[in-house]
Amino acid sequence: MLRGADFQTGRLPYTGLVATSPLDDSIVTDSASAATAFATGVRVRYTALSMDAAGNRLPTALQAAEQLSKSTGLITTANFWDATPAAFAAHAPTRYETDLIVDQMLESGTEIIAGGGLARFGSEGRPTIDQVAGAAGYALARTAAELAAVKGDRVLAVFDTQPQEIDFPEVRLPVLTRWALDRLSPDPEGFFLVVEQEGTDGASHANHTQKFIDSMISFDEAVGIALDFAAARNDVLLIVAADHECGGLQIHREKGSEMELVWATKAHTGEAVPVFAYGPGAEQFVGFMNGEDLGRKLIGLVR
Repeated sequence: MLRGADFQTGRLPYTGLVATSPLDDSIVTDSASAATAFATGVRVRYTALSMDAAGNRLPTALQAAEQLSKSTGLITTANFWDATPAAFAAHAPTRYETDLIVDQMLESGTEIIAGGGLARFGSEGRPTIDQVAGAAGYALARTAAELAAVKGDRVLAVFDTQPQEIDFPEVRLPVLTRWALDRLSPDPEGFFLVVEQEGTDGASHANHTQKFIDSMISFDEAVGIALDFAAARNDVLLIVAADHECGGLQIHREKGSEMELVWATKAHTGEAVPVFAYGPGAEQFVGFMNGEDLGRKLIGLVR
């Protein structure tokens, strides 16, 4: 088990704390409203996806990057249209309008999209994933071998979603992170990449301690890859954040090398979450802030 001092985030010099409450009269958020605050710099209602209460679409950081001709990517261990990646590339009154969200994400111009959800396509009268990718102009990858060999300016990588949204067995998040950096970083105009380990959330909902630990280790490895990449250059901003807390995990005591981990709930909580930053502009992500504060800073740095 990794101890706190071993995590890659210890290498990031700037640290802050983020409150994640939605617009409604509530302290506890969901991934859609919390990720929307990060993506747009605007606080929205519970389950809303980059859309305000009046139904207006809110411009996102990823869309700002696309307008500047930067390459963009969305990587997750959840279904690729899940709330957090979708908040950067789609707009809907709620996160549950899946067909609309998938269509918008594939029309967004995002160069690489990777995640789960393969079983949804080609069933119940839906088009196959080959048809969906082809119609949107994306090359398709469904296995590790296809991911390594895929060609094209835009790539849609879709795998079988795992229980609690943990890593895909063939293609763990660190592998996807390296793949995404290799594809996006040659762009002379720059790039914008969102990488999400959803297994930490899914395992917390299930109070599955080992899957939570495994997902944290996977995410930490992905952070290490991104940090090593950023450290080799002087023009990359790396931000590590959570869009909400889940499970209320507590460390009650430590015996030798074994920690006793105790869950408080299977739901989200209202706890503030940490943010870590490295690179140009990283000094802005210190102290206490709201989710929309982080989003406004992010969009400002993209522009």
